Amino acid sequence: MKIIELYLKNFGKFHEKHIYIQNGVQIIYGENEFGKSTIHAFIRAMLFGLERGRGRAAGKDAFSRYEPWENPGYYAGVMRFVCGGRTFRLERRFGRTERSASLICEDDGEELSVEHGDLDMLLGGMTPSLFDSTVSIGQLMSQPGRELADALKNYAANYYETGGGEVDLSGALQTLRERRKDTERSMREAEALREEKRQGLIRECAYLEGDMAALREEYEEKKRQMEAAERRAEQAGTAAGQEGGERKEYGGESGADTEEDAGEEDGKERTPAPAAGFLKVGAAGVLAGVTGLVWAGFADGRGGSAGTAPIALFAALILAAGIVLAAAGVRAWSRRRNEELRRGRGGSGVEKTRREETGTEEVPSAVRREDGSEISAELRRLGWEMDRIRAEWKEKQIRRDNLKEQADEIMPGEEERSLEIRRKALILAEEKMKEAAASLGRQTSGRLNARASEIFSELTEGRWRGISSGDSLEIAVWDGERRIRAEQLSRGTLEQIYFSIRMAASELLLEEPLPVLLDDTFAFYDEKRLKSALKWLSRQKRQVIIFTCHRREEEILEEVREE
Repeated sequence: MKIIELYLKNFGKFHEKHIYIQNGVQIIYGENEFGKSTIHAFIRAMLFGLERGRGRAAGKDAFSRYEPWENPGYYAGVMRFVCGGRTFRLERRFGRTERSASLICEDDGEELSVEHGDLDMLLGGMTPSLFDSTVSIGQLMSQPGRELADALKNYAANYYETGGGEVDLSGALQTLRERRKDTERSMREAEALREEKRQGLIRECAYLEGDMAALREEYEEKKRQMEAAERRAEQAGTAAGQEGGERKEYGGESGADTEEDAGEEDGKERTPAPAAGFLKVGAAGVLAGVTGLVWAGFADGRGGSAGTAPIALFAALILAAGIVLAAAGVRAWSRRRNEELRRGRGGSGVEKTRREETGTEEVPSAVRREDGSEISAELRRLGWEMDRIRAEWKEKQIRRDNLKEQADEIMPGEEERSLEIRRKALILAEEKMKEAAASLGRQTSGRLNARASEIFSELTEGRWRGISSGDSLEIAVWDGERRIRAEQLSRGTLEQIYFSIRMAASELLLEEPLPVLLDDTFAFYDEKRLKSALKWLSRQKRQVIIFTCHRREEEILEEVREE
């Protein structure tokens, strides 16, 4: 790739500025504040775009630094270059509100798409970071960045596995990391759902235990109420016994009532004495009369004498008298029974009148039995309530135990197990790929060291024979007898080492040779080192653009060309 023309329509301090670039080594000279770094930044912006930062960083980013001094709304430029024997015109707009990029082949008018990667294809997949670590060297930035070490590892894996650059190791590793992160996120989500379900069961168990505690308190309260009711029942029974004794002592109607009540309390039904007598005599008369009539009829049937007629008449009279007496007994018993029933509903009218006349509040035995019934009803109700509470508590206990068992049995399901297997597989693949990259990187490191050593030996005219660099570009040099760490060398020698590594890496990593941009790169070179560097650059089949504020680069380059 070779740059033909730079047209800075409105970029930094430049407005409608045309710069034409030649082949080989070309020097762009200018004093301080001339705009050399602006031109360098313009080439990079045309190749890779110019993104605007966000937040506080936006005030110090490249977008703000090179925003046009005049008419900042119009922020644009054009670059013409040759690639693969064809000439292309690349135009970009960098405005805050209007951004665009167009790429046209001037040979046939074909319009290519920057958005869909046509420009990336022309650049051979070059990234901005790799560009800054190889062919683009800014002021006081000669040391390669970490991106170069990663790119070398990526190149090593690609080269030895496929014989080219079709496979992107760094991209593959990044894809594996992203997939692993997605898998782990899915695992966390599944685990969170499982834990949420378990916590829901635990909360429901807690609610049930709260209900059970409330039922237990209610049961204890009902139990206390039952004990109190039982005590009241015992006290009521004692009072009834004492009052019955007093009635028996004083005799009369009260004594009769007490005796009858006692009989009822013993579970025996006693018939009043007059009614019993009538019933007994009547029954005997009925039996005698029936017997006499039967005998008289039997004797008459066998041809007995006429004396049987008086006997039959007498038996009939006895039978009639027995029936009358029996009826009188039944009537008396019925009358007595009705009186007892009336007393049970509040006593006779005479007793009621007596209580009203005397003003006393005497409680008859029937009322005490009614109070006792109320106490019994309360005891039965409390018993039913306690049974209900026990049944409800047991039901909740069974439900709680079942929920606890379900919570304990919640384990990772098939989906979670599959995700765990997938995560382990991704981790293993990532580890194996890293191991392969490290192994192949060491082989590529040997190729890089060999080529960088050749360049460094030319730059130093054979004083140093070799360079060795590790995975992180830890550098040492060898003079044929001893190995010296880079930090022990002078700044000028260190700059030569970095330059050699950059140029060797660009040869290994770049499919399409790109122009080398050197912005005051030789500030720490003496004339001898500078002449060696310009000689080496002049022999390379690539375009080199040197930005400098010194005349010596141009003078020494003229000497090199004359030689």
